Amino acid sequence: MMHARSTNLSIVQGTIVALTSVVALAGCGHVSVQAEEDARWVELFDGQSLNGWSQVNGEAPYETVDGVIRGTNIFDTPNSFLATDEAYSDFVLEFESRSIGDANSGVQFRTELAPGTWSGVVGYQLDIDPSERRWTGGIYHEGVHVWRHSMARNPNCQTAYQHGAWNAYRIEAIGPIIATWVNGVPCAHMAGDHHATGFVALQIHAIGQEEKYLGSFTEWRNLRILTGPQSSDLWQAERAELVEGWLDNQVSEIEMEKGWESFDFSDGTASFDIDTGGFEMVIDIQMDGAAMGSLDYALERDGNVCEGRYAILNDTALGDTSAASHLMGSFPDKHEAINLSEPGRPKRVYAEGRWNRVRIVVTEDRIQHWLNSVKVVDYPRCASLSAPTGIDQIALNLVTANGQITSKNAKFRASDS
Repeated sequence: MMHARSTNLSIVQGTIVALTSVVALAGCGHVSVQAEEDARWVELFDGQSLNGWSQVNGEAPYETVDGVIRGTNIFDTPNSFLATDEAYSDFVLEFESRSIGDANSGVQFRTELAPGTWSGVVGYQLDIDPSERRWTGGIYHEGVHVWRHSMARNPNCQTAYQHGAWNAYRIEAIGPIIATWVNGVPCAHMAGDHHATGFVALQIHAIGQEEKYLGSFTEWRNLRILTGPQSSDLWQAERAELVEGWLDNQVSEIEMEKGWESFDFSDGTASFDIDTGGFEMVIDIQMDGAAMGSLDYALERDGNVCEGRYAILNDTALGDTSAASHLMGSFPDKHEAINLSEPGRPKRVYAEGRWNRVRIVVTEDRIQHWLNSVKVVDYPRCASLSAPTGIDQIALNLVTANGQITSKNAKFRASDS
């Protein structure tokens, strides 16, 4: 068994290796051909040693066992990462992974060192999530502690992962566009410019002193990368339908393709004349410690009005002095915001200068509040505007009762359902 070495990260020249196996990804019309005639692909793991890799955080052990890389969960260590010595910018990354036990893991990409932090790194992570929420294939922002694209709204991806079996993964990272697949099923699809380059790393998650995770391990094999891919190398037509955009005050190309457009919310008000059965809207919100207010919305058709309110409140600072149904994401005095996407887990509210993603989704019969990638409120749409009645006007008003509330990235997409 070859064990990982822990060294300072250095950039070395990768070696191009001809690949000879063929891996078929289930559920998709593609076959990933690893053939001698396509020597552009580079193997990241030689099947025998950890040459080209360095452990950059944590103390979880990494080793080679029977032609795979294995990382094992141990007590009392922060997140551990086995990183490539080389950095990559635009690429297609493919690999297979198997998790034994219940511990979370993942694969970092476009990641760099962040000395002095808990994780020791900062960058994007394709999450491998064997828990009941099943967010494998989602993009987590390691070191920032934000889900950039959770799988809470992608049931097809949630069922793609097979626990205890070998699963095939693909990541495409081209400029700001990132897309992932699990066993050929489209999962995350996002635009983000937080990181343009960085290493690839295999994560073993911290488990503290939780006995149920002790001894769990994750294995990886057939890790290969194609740098500077051409358009014909990409699975653009098979990327996930739902997209997430993180470009500041911009609507990315992939969002525009799905009908997203920005709107002016600079003064905290907006109104639309539109003929639609439903819609979704996103606004990023930042709060100071005393922040207390709401995002009021009104839907109208032929004089019939359906009004709602999305509470904006710094739960961290004011949660102990406010009623539960007035906390962040709630419909005050009507519907308390709780984490409906991850039962048993608290909702996520970001304070201290961090941004919260507020999302309102209106379907033909429901109105939903989403907060930082999870659904927190779900209630029936007003009877006067229920299906098949559409909506011809939408009005928004950001009310600040106390403290300071700032907004950005206001976007809107009409839908028929």
